Amino acid sequence: MFLCGRKLVIMKKIFPFPVKFTAVSESMVSLQDFLKTSYNEQKEWLADSIAFIKDLSQMDEEFRRELNNKNEFRICLEGEMVSENDLLSRPMEENY
Repeated sequence: MFLCGRKLVIMKKIFPFPVKFTAVSESMVSLQDFLKTSYNEQKEWLADSIAFIKDLSQMDEEFRRELNNKNEFRICLEGEMVSENDLLSRPMEENY
């Protein structure tokens, strides 16, 4: 009984006006629902942001790769544009 009376005294200090416990519990439930939906929205936003950053980094990587390809020396060999690396990796004829 002492603990129950103590809780009542604490509740009266927190809420100086008469409050029904059902109103408090409904408010707590609505606050809990609000926090859950806010968390889920933030989680989705964070996932979308991470996907966007990954897309940007992938686009940057492809752009750098394309720049490297364009700066590479190429030669037309048998009707095909061949890069220097591809040309050097092919077997070569030996002429004596």
